[in-house]
Amino acid sequence: MEWSAEGYTALSALNVKDGYIDFTADVHYANQDLYDKWMVGNDLYKGQVLFTTEAPMGNVAQVPDNRKYVLSQRTIAFNVDKTKVTNDFLAVLLRSQNVQHTLKSLASGGTAQGVSQKSLSQLKVIVPINPKEQQKIGDFFKQLDSLIALHQRKPK
Repeated sequence: MEWSAEGYTALSALNVKDGYIDFTADVHYANQDLYDKWMVGNDLYKGQVLFTTEAPMGNVAQVPDNRKYVLSQRTIAFNVDKTKVTNDFLAVLLRSQNVQHTLKSLASGGTAQGVSQKSLSQLKVIVPINPKEQQKIGDFFKQLDSLIALHQRKPK
């Protein structure tokens, strides 16, 4: 199947950046048939965590809204058990220096380092048991990221 001139935006490792989605980088669109074939009833939802598995490996962003998107090359979405972890906390956790370092040690490949889903399953992390505590941590870092972005846009 081919890309379309319009339709559902495809999210790939080229436009899933660290902390945001760049809708100007390498944008492709899928028609309804392609969407149905690739997404098979697994609609993405606002806040869901996206992760790039290769080239570049380890970028983490969250789905910005409830529009339908197609997961494309080298990008996965996490389906969390909301009784155990929140999406906002998972996003912060995956972007943390410790986890990124561990992911690099799990990666394989020469020029384009990548991590497989099997390797990802080897990732061990410690998380607060209480989802409310996780949400507070996730909210804090989201606010901090927004504040940093705001200051970076200020004229110097």
